[in-house]
Amino acid sequence: MACADEVREDDSAGQVPTTATPTSGAPAADGSTTGEPAASSGEVLDVGEGPPTTTADPDGPNVCGEDIDVVFVMDVSTTMGPFLDTLAQQVLSVDEAIAALDLPSEPHYGLVVFVDDFALLGKGQPYADAAALQADFQQWSDFTSSNSQVSGAGSNSTWPENSLDALYVAANAYAWRPAASTLRIIIHTTDDTFSEAPATVDGVDVLRDYPETVTRLQEQQIRVFSFTADIGGSCSCDDVTPGWSAPYGAAAPIPEATDGARFDIDQVLAGTVDLAEAINTSIEGAVCDPYEPVG
Repeated sequence: MACADEVREDDSAGQVPTTATPTSGAPAADGSTTGEPAASSGEVLDVGEGPPTTTADPDGPNVCGEDIDVVFVMDVSTTMGPFLDTLAQQVLSVDEAIAALDLPSEPHYGLVVFVDDFALLGKGQPYADAAALQADFQQWSDFTSSNSQVSGAGSNSTWPENSLDALYVAANAYAWRPAASTLRIIIHTTDDTFSEAPATVDGVDVLRDYPETVTRLQEQQIRVFSFTADIGGSCSCDDVTPGWSAPYGAAAPIPEATDGARFDIDQVLAGTVDLAEAINTSIEGAVCDPYEPVG
């Protein structure tokens, strides 16, 4: 969410942090674009289909031999710094727990950041390792104090943030490995509600609505595990649960609709929910589990 007393008029504030160099991979050729041109390549990547290349230990936790791809979709507006600090501190523990699941190959990680605009980092290619991802988490935590848009081209004066476009571009443009042999996970965080197309917020056009975002996540067989708040808004008194932990109109919340789960971000910040344990338990529980979306 934005902090109204920190809104800046200087559009040069909040330059986009330098990101780690991803591993190599070829983009698709369909040419579709999403998001701000300076912030996201918007390329859709053809990851194909196919069986696992190795056989897992039949007595291990990953008996089906799935690979694991995890994309973090992070709200980097002003109030999110403490959560990103916690994530930066604990992501190596998350990586160690995933590595202990007897994977056919190394886990792949990606990152999407958003305020009203959004960016798919590294053109949707996986990070070289968890340490590189950790460095970007810390840089984007520092970025939150700027109260800037991701592109650096304007300030953030509103409270709803653009989760939907960020989730859509993660589903549509990250270089996911084949769904037939890969557990596909999004770890999503925000402490507020979302904007929905057609809308323009702080001069940024919102591109996606709720139904098409959910549909794309389901088509890609992606589970969304969200860390969200109950109360938010400019008064810190608005119900921000619809779409996250409560229905959005007649539609199921995104975590439920995608066979994921939702956690209370305020409990993480208060220390009553351990962030790394919540992520690790979610991923381990989803390994080899059939994808069963709702709606």
